[in-house]
Amino acid sequence: MTVTTATATPAASPSELSLDLIITCADGLETPLQTELTSFGIASDIKSTGRLAVTGTLRDLYTICLWSRVASRVLMLIKRRNINAEYDVAEQIYGLAKSVNWTEQFNLEQTFAIRLSVDKRVAVSQQFAMLRIKDAVADTFNEVYDSRPNVDSKNPDFSIFATVNDKQAELYLDLSGTSLHRRGYRVAMTEAPLKENLAAALLYSAGWHQKNEAGNAPFYDALVDPMCGSGTFIIEALLMHCDYAVGIDKAANQFGFYEWQHHDDALWQEMIDDAQMRFREALEIANEQPDTLPLILGFDADSGAIVATEKNLIAAGLQDLLPLLDIETRALDQLSGVLKPLVDDGRMSNPLVITNPPYGERLGDEEMIKPLYHALGLILQDSFAASDINPMVGILASNVEQVDILPIKEPKTLRCHNGAITVYFRYGTLIAGQTGNLVSRFEKHEIDVEDGQDFVNRLQKNLTKLKKLAKKDNVSNIRVYDADLPDFKVAIDLYGDYAHVQEYAPPKTIPPETAKKRFNLALMGIREVFGINREQIFIKTRARQSGNDQYSKQGNTEKRGKFYVAREDGAYLYVNFTDYLDTGLFIDHRNMRARIKDNSRGKSVLNLFAYTCTASVHAALAGAKKVTSVDLSQNYLDWGKQNFVLNGLDVSRNKYQFVAADIFEWIKDNTEQFDIIFIDPPTFSNSKKFQGTFDVQRDHAALINRAMNRLTSDGVLYFSNNFTRFELDEQLTQRYDIIDITQKTIGFDFNIKKPIHQSFEIRHRQSL
Repeated sequence: MTVTTATATPAASPSELSLDLIITCADGLETPLQTELTSFGIASDIKSTGRLAVTGTLRDLYTICLWSRVASRVLMLIKRRNINAEYDVAEQIYGLAKSVNWTEQFNLEQTFAIRLSVDKRVAVSQQFAMLRIKDAVADTFNEVYDSRPNVDSKNPDFSIFATVNDKQAELYLDLSGTSLHRRGYRVAMTEAPLKENLAAALLYSAGWHQKNEAGNAPFYDALVDPMCGSGTFIIEALLMHCDYAVGIDKAANQFGFYEWQHHDDALWQEMIDDAQMRFREALEIANEQPDTLPLILGFDADSGAIVATEKNLIAAGLQDLLPLLDIETRALDQLSGVLKPLVDDGRMSNPLVITNPPYGERLGDEEMIKPLYHALGLILQDSFAASDINPMVGILASNVEQVDILPIKEPKTLRCHNGAITVYFRYGTLIAGQTGNLVSRFEKHEIDVEDGQDFVNRLQKNLTKLKKLAKKDNVSNIRVYDADLPDFKVAIDLYGDYAHVQEYAPPKTIPPETAKKRFNLALMGIREVFGINREQIFIKTRARQSGNDQYSKQGNTEKRGKFYVAREDGAYLYVNFTDYLDTGLFIDHRNMRARIKDNSRGKSVLNLFAYTCTASVHAALAGAKKVTSVDLSQNYLDWGKQNFVLNGLDVSRNKYQFVAADIFEWIKDNTEQFDIIFIDPPTFSNSKKFQGTFDVQRDHAALINRAMNRLTSDGVLYFSNNFTRFELDEQLTQRYDIIDITQKTIGFDFNIKKPIHQSFEIRHRQSL
């Protein structure tokens, strides 16, 4: 039978003690804890989940208790022995405990408590095993003093911790006394707050504790938390930077070594005094030399979260630093506007972006979480696109697939727990965003496509002209060919780096094999002209539509169900090239969306037949006071919500409304007034959800009249539709001030002589 006894014996002086310690932590934080201990100059070995072994001195013990931000407890090994799980385990544990001279650890006047952790493979009653350990302690004292110390399970002077597995039993003294992870500054909270020790561990993982090469300044010159909640990352980062010993909060009476016979009060008090002095000096330096403090930026869309952050900063003793911090109520969509000037001015060259997004708690919808992470990556890439800076990024998620979308180079993932929730921390260097697109990168070159040369020549001719115009207007989603040649009846739309090719159904007079050959030639020419692969080309056949066919799901394809991101005038918009005939973004209404954006700041905007809410996104990004999107389809409104989240817009706010309803009925029942109304109805609809049918020529006057009842006296209604033979009802022109703005809303990539849509600006007539 093997028995091991710790070297902390009464014969050793405090300075000579060699302590076998187990430092515990939350599951998953072993490596960050080891990083922290190394920064203290303390060597450690990771023994198992949540347990690190340290052979150290009394000073090491005090250092860990006083300074560790990650550790949970410090346990000193008293004795261990091998056990045989086939025999009476409780009695073997009693024998181990009875072999310890407990009178050397504490005395009769002190209280004790027993905690026991039993491996599930061991057949023993936990309560009975704890009782047998208590009996062993009592028997030891009774044999010496004919009396025994009392048990106090709530506030003991000493906590004895035992562990039992199928091979070994161990006895420890809990010298930390209380869990080290607790801080005293948490006076205000948001939903699902981040645990303080977890925040510290993740900061260690990301390297926040490191110094520059010279060793005289922080490695990072800024910390950015765009969704800061109650400010845990910010506070832990500042406490770390300002050399604050988190154990000072407990130094008055909470540590388990105070009554221990080997406690060196003089050494402990010396270390307390030194820690307090270091914190005071660090605060003085930060206030007197603000440039030595890294930029700290903490934002949240919830004003209550910002209030909580400020309260917690004050409770943490950091109130003097508040004027030096940028803690503001800002939604994610405003992040680039803050970061770009700092990057341009050289005030930020090596930032750490770290955050705990509201993965479900505040969003309230699982479908919105992926767009949120997508948005964060896109916005960060945009923020640093004009620089050589590739910041370190660290993001928490409740599901590892959520962070897979983040553009991080050689990412590392830490699986850990935020309370009872399993979370994943993905961190690494931000990958720079791609520059350019298919239009901007196009260069005319020699291409030989037998039987398809006319098509290639026309496509290159179109692109040569359109490239200049696209660059001038910063356009990347563009139509570059629309059945220009009778033998090649296709429409080619470019969305950034992707080509969306629609084949018009050939007339019955054209043999199917001929049509197929011509279409394949066109595809070959497209690949050659743009230098792209098959994965970048999406193909559809566009026949004459009836009812809502254009909004119906298409047949199964191998690329089905994936969203791609298109960029338009500062907005990110999801497009789907496979599931529907249309992509979710009508590029012919590009100028109309720009017009709405230019007029939306501070206005109340209503988008009827909102589809995927692209116009609504532009209005919201422009600073609209309120944006209401109404559509019969909940699926498209959900897509619209994802577009909002993709741009960092907070859909939980009441200023953004998404209403699934019959447009006619909703307008009739709603009494709210709007400054801007946009209507882009289908040409014809016979949806099962719609009461009857809708025909734009027949019903547009009634639709516009009802909508004008919701328009403010000085507001504007934009009406557009794609019915080629549309004629505006004359009664409308007699009742309202109407301007035909079709010429202004048709883009340079469409034929103005054969407009793809008609659009009008409609206002109330003003009384003289």
